[in-house]
Parts: sequence; structure tokens; C-alpha cells
Amino acid sequence: MSYIRFIPVQEITEPLTLSIGLSGGSGTGKTYSALLMARGIAEVKVGKKGSPIGIVDTENRRALHYKQAFPEMVHFDMQAVDDAGKMIGFGPERWIEVIDAAEAASLPVLVIDSFSHAWEGVGGVLDLHATTLDRLTGGQDDLKDKRSQRAWAEVKPRYRRLIDRIVRAKCDIIICTRAKPVMQKGFGNSAINARPTKTRRNDVPWDPAADGDLMFEMTTMVILDPKAPGCPVHQIKVADQFKSLLDPRAPMGEDTGRAMAEWAIGQGNAQAQKATLDAARVEARKGKDALQAHWKSLGDTQKRLVTTIMDSLRAAAIEADKAAESVDGDIDFKSNDHRHANAMTDDEIAQQAEMDAAQAAFEKQRAAELAAE
Repeated sequence: MSYIRFIPVQEITEPLTLSIGLSGGSGTGKTYSALLMARGIAEVKVGKKGSPIGIVDTENRRALHYKQAFPEMVHFDMQAVDDAGKMIGFGPERWIEVIDAAEAASLPVLVIDSFSHAWEGVGGVLDLHATTLDRLTGGQDDLKDKRSQRAWAEVKPRYRRLIDRIVRAKCDIIICTRAKPVMQKGFGNSAINARPTKTRRNDVPWDPAADGDLMFEMTTMVILDPKAPGCPVHQIKVADQFKSLLDPRAPMGEDTGRAMAEWAIGQGNAQAQKATLDAARVEARKGKDALQAHWKSLGDTQKRLVTTIMDSLRAAAIEADKAAESVDGDIDFKSNDHRHANAMTDDEIAQQAEMDAAQAAFEKQRAAELAAE
């Protein structure tokens, strides 16, 4: 007998859950930003101020520095040793137990600070891999390269079960991870990261102390920078419905959490915003002319939203024009009537200036709002 049942979406009324990742070095405002966002999320989910915020503290009770500012915190001091002095570490199964306990306590939101211990702490994934590799090789260094993948095959399924537990948690989860500086080449403002990866941005010299499996399972994953505490400077993964909420020049706070929670319970206009962004992407893939025409057709509110992805739209439009020029050249290489991607008419220049001015106005307005706050 099959227990599989497909449910009409109209019957699904429980809110979606959020999994938010904040990564940054010391002094980037991870803990404080996470607590502010958690407060906003909890208020929306429970429906009243002062709703409880669960926090898992692996940082020698550092979260208690904010005890006065967040009296609604419910604190768990997660240490590497138990009360009897036995080393228990930060293995995947222990984190699953913590999430189980948070759900059993009916906590609306759980902050984990810092989850980097699950990856690089005592008993964490890297430690488990090293221990497993020693067992498989008998300590023989010449066998380690050959048997490293076998060691990962034993450890990674345990870690994947933990990630799946995070994704399927009934309470919202905000995960803080440490970020480590990466090697750069060049100096000053011209410095860029020496080795590109799928999670790096050239001008943000930080890497989360975590792995890609975790980062790309999150609803939102951002990196904070010491030069802009609390600001989502590098957005590794941000769903469309949150792009307008996360300004790299503005620190995240209670309002950010509230807006995310409202989306999760089906309120707000997130779906309409996503449709606006998707439509702009479609036009950008047709080339610069199509993008500029589409921009001209947008209202002011839509333009402010589209500016959040303007860099990627311009890049897509340029690539589309290059591809079209290449195809045209192959088909009709004798024609002298080609229009190059970098050739702009007066109307196009005016439209481009309008797009730039709107983006500048948006940034100026945002800066004024922050100054007023």
C-alpha cells in the first residue's frame, strides 16, 4: 500500500522555514545581526514582541555579551567537553540533537554561533576525515592520497544528514560561520583574490569556514566585512524575494527578519518582485537594445528593484550582443551593416544615462534613510 499523497497547494497553509547564513571575520557583527534578525522573525511567527530566541553558543558564552540587549534569548552553552570532562566534540550527530531539542522546545527561531565548529572544530567534519584516514591507512603517509576519498565516503554522509536536518527544521535557523582571509594579488584598491572559486567575489577577501554543500542549501548566504559591520557585502546566495531587503551598504536588522518571516508565511509581494526580476533577465538575454527598451517601460518602483541586479543584467546583455554579432558574422560575413555591441546611438546613450542616474538616485536615497536612522 502506497503512502504517497500529492497535496493541492491550497491545502498547504503552514509557513515555509528560513535558513539564513551569515559569515564573516571577527568584528563583522555576525552575532548582533543574527540576534536582530531573529528578533524580527520571532515577532512575526509568534505574533508578539519579546518572543523567545534560541541561541546555540560555541564561542565560550560570547552571546551572553548581548544578554541585556536581548533578554528574550534562550541560551545553550555548547562545549567540546561534557560536565564530566569527557571530550565529546562537535560531530554531526550532536548538532542534529541540538536542532531536535530546539524543535521540542517550540522555539520559533534558532541562532547557531558558530557553526564553523561543525566543519573545522574538534570532532567536526575535517577532524573526522583525518581520524578516518588514519584508521584506513594505519598511519602510513604514502597511502593517504589513495584512501582520502574512501575516508570522505564515510564522513560526508553523516554531514549530509546534518545539512538535511537543517533544511527540514521546523524552526527558522540563522547560522553564523567564521570567515577566513584569502590570498590576494595586487595592492590597495586594485587587489583581487588570487584564486577564484564559486563562492568568492574578487574584491571581498574572505571565505566562509564551511563547505559549499551547506552554503548552497541555505535560503540566504552572505558574507559580512569588517569595514561594513552587519552589511551583506557579498551575497553568495540570495533568493530573488530577498534581494531588495539585503542592501550591501545597509546593516541587516529586525526589519530584515520581519520581512523575511512575512514572506515565509505567505504575505508581502515577494512573488511579484521575483516576476519583475525574471522579466528583466529575459530581456537582458536578448541584448542591450531589449534591456534598455524594457528599462524604459518600467515604473519607478520596478526600476528600484531591478537596480539590485543591474550589474548581472548588463553583463548578460553584453554577452548576448557579442553572441549575436558572432552568429551574424558567420552567416553574412560580407555584410558591412553590423552593429557592434559597443556602438551606441544618442537614444541608447540617453537611456543608459537614465539607468545610471536611477541607480545613483536609489543609492543616494538609501544613504539618506540610513543617515536619518
